[in-house]
Amino acid sequence: MKKTLLSITFVSTLSTSCFADEDWTFRIGPAQVSPDDKSGPVLGNDGVTVDSGASLGFSLAVPLNNKWSFEILAALPFAHDITGTEDLAGLAIGEVEHLPPTFSALYHFGESNNYHVGLGLNYTTFISEESNSALTTALGASTTDLKLDDSTGFALKFGFDIPVTNNWNFNGNFYYMDIETDAQVIVDGAVASTVDVQIDPWVMMIGLSTQF
Repeated sequence: MKKTLLSITFVSTLSTSCFADEDWTFRIGPAQVSPDDKSGPVLGNDGVTVDSGASLGFSLAVPLNNKWSFEILAALPFAHDITGTEDLAGLAIGEVEHLPPTFSALYHFGESNNYHVGLGLNYTTFISEESNSALTTALGASTTDLKLDDSTGFALKFGFDIPVTNNWNFNGNFYYMDIETDAQVIVDGAVASTVDVQIDPWVMMIGLSTQF
């Protein structure tokens, strides 16, 4: 799947590189991922919640014409703590890190096309999963671990670029991403439970943008 997405990105970039009369847009800034999450049960009358995470986000938008562009969104890894709910309320389950590359078609509108909306595809890959010692103790186990599947889903976007100098703009980006994963709780080397976790975050990135 990862190789397929890289191929799509490469081909798309090549296919739009001929629009030399339009400006490419680079956006960068701090990004906040705020999950609107819910989950299935872990071991019974319980569940998990995923806290917010912050990192550095950046994107490149390649023009297709004077109204449409193709955007590739990337970021440094986001880290999130996972905490139990209901019977596991307050229990530190573990921590995960993920990368959420997102590919969107943007439609530009307003004076000087300063505003845009977008629809695209998000691919979230979990690059690190660690259980907390509190989980191991609570389960009376020798070892515990977590394993989260990668996720593919739709993404929606609203954004703006407001000029502040001849070369730089104040930029705002607001995304809703459809992220759902199966999380395996592994106890003493065996899968004890598989939990359906719907993360579905709102993502906000505020920073600067420039055209070149």
